[in-house]
Amino acid sequence: MQEPTITHYRPTATSLLSVVLVSFIFGCETTLPSVRSGARIDLPTPRGLMSETAGPEARVPEIRDGFRLTPRSLIPVAFNRQPGIKSSYQRFQSEEARYDFFVASRDALTPKLRTSNRVGESRLTVEGRNRVRHDVVDRDRTHTIEMAVEKRFFDTTELDVALGYDTVEFNDDIGNSPFVSATLRYPLWVSRRKLERTSEDIFRQNELNDTQLNYIEVVRFRLQRALFSFHNVVRQRTILAHATAWHDDLVHVRERMNTIQGQKLDSEIGRLDGEIASRAADIRTRTGRLQIDIERLKDQCGIPFESTIEIIDEPFDPFAGMTHEELRMAAMNTDPEIATQQNSVRNAEVQLDLAKRGKWDLTLLLGGRSSLEGRGSDDGTSDWSMSVGVDVSSVDPRVTNSLIRQAEANIARFSQAIEQRKNSIFVDTLEPFIRLQTVGESRDDLIRSLPNFESDYEKGFGEYVARTLNIDDLLTRRENLFDQQQEIASQTQLLGANVAELCSATGKFFELLEEENENHSNPPATP
Repeated sequence: MQEPTITHYRPTATSLLSVVLVSFIFGCETTLPSVRSGARIDLPTPRGLMSETAGPEARVPEIRDGFRLTPRSLIPVAFNRQPGIKSSYQRFQSEEARYDFFVASRDALTPKLRTSNRVGESRLTVEGRNRVRHDVVDRDRTHTIEMAVEKRFFDTTELDVALGYDTVEFNDDIGNSPFVSATLRYPLWVSRRKLERTSEDIFRQNELNDTQLNYIEVVRFRLQRALFSFHNVVRQRTILAHATAWHDDLVHVRERMNTIQGQKLDSEIGRLDGEIASRAADIRTRTGRLQIDIERLKDQCGIPFESTIEIIDEPFDPFAGMTHEELRMAAMNTDPEIATQQNSVRNAEVQLDLAKRGKWDLTLLLGGRSSLEGRGSDDGTSDWSMSVGVDVSSVDPRVTNSLIRQAEANIARFSQAIEQRKNSIFVDTLEPFIRLQTVGESRDDLIRSLPNFESDYEKGFGEYVARTLNIDDLLTRRENLFDQQQEIASQTQLLGANVAELCSATGKFFELLEEENENHSNPPATP
């Protein structure tokens, strides 16, 4: 009767790697590279900071014919050109690069070349014939060279896979053997190393978030200042035009006085000439002030001082028709500062959960090595070995308690920062929102009453020519007309300033910039 055939299983290199990889992939979901636990906040990027390899469409275009500024078009111009905004963004980029380095250095794939040389000797004293004792000495030398790949994961998992070649000299015999090996160090549940790594990660993310918050604040501040400067220039230009018209009206009165016959007008002529000279001096002062304010506007927008600018005062109120509650809710839902603080809260909650569960340090250790059959001096045989181990240790309670206190304090701190930001949004939007209504109504009243001042002066001019009104009353009426025009210009500037405050308080600047980027990325098709 034929005896049954018995098949002996010998692990090969392929089977060894399969066991390690299966254990690695399905052992725990946290072996994947680290991902920031917070939701990513996409902030607009000044186009002038794009790399030179990004193409000309990514850079800020130079406008040879000057700049045409409206309240709406000023926002992307200042954002893309203001040095303070660019400097703050570069600082944010630097901090982000430092965080990426922190992650990459602990989540890296590293090729390696390893060599080693081991020398050993064993000595055995044996008793031979005639009771003669002598030493038997075995000497061996092993030369090893390996090409390895080490993969470190952010959660402190470590995997090492190597392909090597052994040259073994045993006494006078020499053997060669290629081999493959793999080792895996794998944290189970929560390990102290993983807890410390996560805590460090959260600390660095908070630093990055702080830099991001600073960038958000700088953008708000700079764009608000640019709009303030724009509306100030519009006001100064408008008042200068009214002052010039006032001067021209007085000159016209002076010319008309020459046609009046038989009247002794010397004192009135002196009074009028003095007023004309005063208006001319005021115009010179306002002209110089306007030139300075225009250069200050260029500075706020980052526009080259040698460039020309065309200032167009167009209506700009992206909040028209909104109630304060609608405005406040929209602000809180889109505010990048709240989103950043919410990321910090989530990070701290992750840290707290890990700290509470991190009382034991459990690590799985897997290792294996197999020679390649039929290679080198192996004659159809293979040597193999596998090892499995668990490293168990208790984490010092002081470590976990300190991390728990830190996480709880961070949760409270960031939660309070969110509440503070919500309160700031409520107050910072309520004040300009109410002022827009009250100042807008006041300006409308002033505009409606302006024709009365104009007609009052025109009537007074006719009465003065008819010699039924003295020169002082005529000059007073003209001054009242100028004061009314000046008040309207000031109220108009205040309306623009309040819109700028609302844009800053609600994060509207970032929404407008995002729309601008989308329009820049997707220009309308040419018919």
